[in-house]
Amino acid sequence: MGKLTAHGKIIDITVPISPFTRTFPGDPIPAIEKVCTLEEEGYAVSKLSLGSHTGTHVDAPSHILKNGLTIDKLELKSLMGPALILDFSSLSGELTARILEKAFQNMGAPENIQILLLKTEAFSRKQGNAGNLSTQSTESDPQSMELGKEKSGSAYLDESGTAWIVEKGFKTIGIDDFSVDNFYSETLPAHHILLSGNVNIIECLELSSIRAGTYFFLCLPLKIEGCDGAPARALLISYS
Repeated sequence: MGKLTAHGKIIDITVPISPFTRTFPGDPIPAIEKVCTLEEEGYAVSKLSLGSHTGTHVDAPSHILKNGLTIDKLELKSLMGPALILDFSSLSGELTARILEKAFQNMGAPENIQILLLKTEAFSRKQGNAGNLSTQSTESDPQSMELGKEKSGSAYLDESGTAWIVEKGFKTIGIDDFSVDNFYSETLPAHHILLSGNVNIIECLELSSIRAGTYFFLCLPLKIEGCDGAPARALLISYS
């Protein structure tokens, strides 16, 4: 099941980073500045300014937990392998253990799956942009300020659903939204349960065009020493 086939299709499910990439309210707005150009210096170099949780990213335990592992210390093996995508794009609100178990059983997934990806289409349902997290607005403040209005109705993990993920033995959970928690949560119970249970969290995946099913998954965060998270490149490889 975990072996790649020679003709498997590679699907990039990474949100691109640009000055227009949507950010969680309060996070830095990405900036890309040219510091050397082909015309002036004969080579191109850019200066990047962005938050550690910009676009598709991996949360390190140190994002939430005191003395938690930093992003450069994560075991990469747990971020690659067979993955199951469950489609909850028609739902909103809490994803409970009962809802997750029913969807899992309906997919007939093999028991050795250790990576679970949740498709909610949180952005495409509210913005009509096929799940793209980018905005064409040139004003940075409204970019973050208006997110609260757009997020009502998003699907997220409740405590029972999060505990179900840990009990099932998943090593990584991914979602196509800013957070596995309720957008308005201040205590972040899902983050605490998952990261305390040694489950990786990947957020802001681009799953709008992806069908539910089993894929080979690969996600590699930038190796930034001592950091609480990092942008990552995430790929799916189909088995057919």
